[in-house]
Amino acid sequence: MAALLAMCGAMLPASATPTIALDGSASSLERAYVAAPSFASARANTGVAIHQIGDTKLLDAVKDVGFSFVRTDLFWEAVQAPDGWHFAGFDGLVNNLRARGLGALFILGYKHYAYSPNQPPTSPPQLAAFRTYVYQAAWRYRDAPVRFEVWNEQDHKDYWLATPSPSAYRALLESAVKAARSANPNVVIATGGVQQVDRGFIRAVGDISATQTGPDAVSVHPYRQEEPETVLADYRELRHDLSGYAKRPQVWATEWSYPSVGYHYVADIGNGHSSEARARQANHAVRLLLMNWIAQVGLTSYYDMRNDGTDPKEMEHNFGLLDAANGKLPAYHAVKHLFAFTANAKNARYFIDDKEQTVVLKLGDARRTKYVVWCYGAGNVMNLDVSRLPAGAVITDVYGARRNERNVLAVTEAQGPVFITVD
Repeated sequence: MAALLAMCGAMLPASATPTIALDGSASSLERAYVAAPSFASARANTGVAIHQIGDTKLLDAVKDVGFSFVRTDLFWEAVQAPDGWHFAGFDGLVNNLRARGLGALFILGYKHYAYSPNQPPTSPPQLAAFRTYVYQAAWRYRDAPVRFEVWNEQDHKDYWLATPSPSAYRALLESAVKAARSANPNVVIATGGVQQVDRGFIRAVGDISATQTGPDAVSVHPYRQEEPETVLADYRELRHDLSGYAKRPQVWATEWSYPSVGYHYVADIGNGHSSEARARQANHAVRLLLMNWIAQVGLTSYYDMRNDGTDPKEMEHNFGLLDAANGKLPAYHAVKHLFAFTANAKNARYFIDDKEQTVVLKLGDARRTKYVVWCYGAGNVMNLDVSRLPAGAVITDVYGARRNERNVLAVTEAQGPVFITVD
């Protein structure tokens, strides 16, 4: 009986919960919406991390979901040898991407056994060698849909290969950006992504655009135990920091996702392969992409396309949209549906109620209106009043499956966003 009552409680909207009413009109004043004029651009500049660059079936999956590029390491050691340059593997990747209408975001790094063994380039000879590598990469891909990042998580000792040093990284960044722009004046190049939104490290590196042409973007990896919706405050503060730069760079989020094990939101499960953990992961994947697009970040790279192993208890094996055997996980289907639903998005605007923890995204023009509606906060629920929508309105869940309820829907945080189309 207790289970039955709990189930009924989840199905029936409680009177004390917040209510959002929609009418489907393109010009409606349902809410005090905030315009997001760069929403479509942010969505279009969304990619995903891969590790196996020769796997064309993986690239097919990238395209199938809706991503526009892949992010991967262009290892210095892999392309420069004593007998010359060896870009063939990456040339193959770029060609395979171009055949699918996709681009690449290459990470420039790291150590080199001959020029900077087991450490980042910091001395003048090491920096000169790294400069040559960057120049060669930027020149080689000058006519390809390729962008670059300088290093990865340089604020962490394991990735910087030494104690993190803002001054040392600044010297590397200055050298790399100058080399890349010398090879290709139109190159698009960003700082390496710092862990979380490490504003302290970014501020310590400072603005190199005061003395030379700086990077096009400052990259962050906004991983967090908290919910995706909390990222907006971080972006707001970072943009405030960057507003004083001589050349104000974009904000890029070049790595972010939620694993299905090892994080607070799935701590009660402890098994990354469980259906419930993977359903929660799908919910969070969609919400983090929506938040980045609402925040209008210049570029987003999801992490990652495929699980790196098969251990249900190992966090690093449970970030992917595909399992290790290329099986499509719930997050794959949910993200694919999100891309399809938001294709050709126009007139994007949104409303966020921080107190009630509800979000409404509204898209469309005079012919069609679309909504994505959800709530956040563990256990939260909202009432979605759709009684004023036309009878032909289509309502679906996070995977695109039809929801046939009308009048008032109970929308829970656990269920994830609801998608509505009104023609």
